[in-house]
Amino acid sequence: METITYKKAGVDPEKAGRLVSSFARYLRSRPHDKRLLAGIGPFAACFSLKHALKKLTDPILVSSCDGVGTKLLLAKEWGGLDSLGIDLVAMNVNDLLCMGATPLVFLDYFACGSLEPEQWTVVLKGIQRGCEDALCTLVGGETAEMPGLYASGDFDLAGFTVGIMDRNAVLGARRIKPKDKLFAVESSGLHSNGYSLVRKIVEREKIDPNAMTPFSARTWKKCLLAPTHIYVQPMLPFLKQVHALAHLTGGGLFENLPRILPAGFRAVLSAKAWNIPPLFLWLGEKAGLTTQQLLSTFNCGVGMVIVSDDNTGRLVEKGFKKYGMRVWEIGKLEKVRGGSAQVLWE
Repeated sequence: METITYKKAGVDPEKAGRLVSSFARYLRSRPHDKRLLAGIGPFAACFSLKHALKKLTDPILVSSCDGVGTKLLLAKEWGGLDSLGIDLVAMNVNDLLCMGATPLVFLDYFACGSLEPEQWTVVLKGIQRGCEDALCTLVGGETAEMPGLYASGDFDLAGFTVGIMDRNAVLGARRIKPKDKLFAVESSGLHSNGYSLVRKIVEREKIDPNAMTPFSARTWKKCLLAPTHIYVQPMLPFLKQVHALAHLTGGGLFENLPRILPAGFRAVLSAKAWNIPPLFLWLGEKAGLTTQQLLSTFNCGVGMVIVSDDNTGRLVEKGFKKYGMRVWEIGKLEKVRGGSAQVLWE
């Protein structure tokens, strides 16, 4: 009877081990976080909270888990995997910010049919770049070869992050006040949402990734695969001053903004406050979407919404400008009689 080894079954632990060891050496060439006591190698990571706890009176851990959706498929098809890791980090740490937390550690999960070294390395290096931008530490993760579950060349990504904050500093509905205003933080493009629809449009319009878009001096590849903005560094100085943050992911303004509003409040958005970027208008036109549908599908140029008083909003605007990101007022809050939170576009 022929011997069937694990390698013959489609899983090569030795190759995976060599890749992980190689990436561990790469991480050692990057700036080291002294709080990381045990990272890649042991069965689990160890991270010191000693200094963070000194600054907090009632510390709580805040966690998040997310992926990059079907943007992954377009990136793989178009050879744009280098920024996918940044997207993965961004989707997680931007969610942490919405609670008021500072990111500490990040872990990734890379699942594939057959491990392709170049593919894996490009994605992991992107994750490390994203972590450096988010001021958190890549402490480990999991690489899983699962032939039969994934076809050869296919893979999926997930990310996990943990942050820390004081209990009394949690952002959200309880801090919102009737006279608060709404400020938009610009997105870098589509970020990591709406790509199931985008891919349908790309296929129907027969888009060449290297062709120039009709509305900018960028190729379709650069435009549609632009990495998601990571808002950690510009936002951290203002976390104790703002009242609430909404990260605009799937569902856009109309689904994400109500998540942070208390019952009996209405967000009134001014259609005159910003020009929806040409990319989103083009997608809306090709898909035959109404403005309501467009704003419920894509971020339409707004990656995050800040709820704060006017003075804080102006300070945030100046702070983000130093990072090359625009912030502008898009609306206000109104109290209404009873009912769930609402968003009005006028």
